[in-house]
Amino acid sequence: MNHISILLVDDDFNKISSIIRTIKEVFDETLSINQASCVQEAIENLQNKEYHLLITDLQMPLKYDDQPNDNGGQVLIKQLYRNKSKVNVPMYIVGLTQFEELKNNFEGIWKIWHFEPSSEIWKNNLRDLIFHISLVKSRVKANKIETIFLEGPTDKNIIESCLKHFFENEIDKVYLETINYGGGASWVQRQLFIWAKSLTIKTKEEKYLKAVGIFDDDEAGKIAIDNLISQIEPNSAEKKTFSILKNSYKYSVLLKSIKSKGITFQTTIEDLISIDCWKAANANGWLISRDLKKTKIDSSILKLKNLEISEKTLRESNFTEDEILLTINKVNDDYKKQFSNMVCTLDKENLLSIKYLLEDAFKKLKIDLIT
Repeated sequence: MNHISILLVDDDFNKISSIIRTIKEVFDETLSINQASCVQEAIENLQNKEYHLLITDLQMPLKYDDQPNDNGGQVLIKQLYRNKSKVNVPMYIVGLTQFEELKNNFEGIWKIWHFEPSSEIWKNNLRDLIFHISLVKSRVKANKIETIFLEGPTDKNIIESCLKHFFENEIDKVYLETINYGGGASWVQRQLFIWAKSLTIKTKEEKYLKAVGIFDDDEAGKIAIDNLISQIEPNSAEKKTFSILKNSYKYSVLLKSIKSKGITFQTTIEDLISIDCWKAANANGWLISRDLKKTKIDSSILKLKNLEISEKTLRESNFTEDEILLTINKVNDDYKKQFSNMVCTLDKENLLSIKYLLEDAFKKLKIDLIT
């Protein structure tokens, strides 16, 4: 079976959708497509994977959260050919830009096409290139399986540990994907969008290959999920290719107890880990105070003067010491790596909440668990 692996370096989703539609007009087999929004993201993808084709915008940020740079495309291509980058140079490279003037300042790329949504010129060029790639015997193996997209490397570390403890028979049935720099909820949103537009069919079952995105249950996660829902038609075939899960209260006995007493707060994957890990993290100085302004109080359950939360008021309201520790604190971003590494060295009982989360993920992916 033919496979084509493509890296799209662009953040214009209308443009990306048009590119994918054009490719699928001439290639209806497996597409393995990744997306990056800046040079740093693109380089990391190219370090981790081989691609048949790189399609890049010319104007892009150099790093996550930077402003767009007219020379971004030039920087990316130059880094491809630097040995220190240690990247897998794609077989074919194309620049695709809305800005005609940038073409004149750009060197070192195979082809540069002007992108105009209604133009057939770039579409015909791309169709011809895809047809050519499909005929050429490739060194790139783009086997694609069910995938879980995660917000960052520490999330992946924790999920991998849980797989090894509880789902040994399913490890090879699912691929965990994240990125080291940038990442976050918006990255997961972008990957699910690309996955949906690809509409990859599983050969034997003649069904769409599925993915799951796991988001933190916080403001960034909510925004990303809302954006994704607005981008994908609810009753479309695209919507059937992916599912959304959140690191939510329902997976943790301790978090459900806190909620039953009238408090909810934005939760991350670290909040699902056992309280014994939190006690160890506290002793190691890895915790910082949670932003209690974002904590919701159900006044019909919890009666607090001036609606202020503190260790003292929680203790007076019959919260346990474990519940207070989790409510008042969160894992410091600077120590998430140490925290996740510690979790991976401890007994599997510390990962029971993550196990329940993964069971839901496997259900969404239609993967039967072997008991």
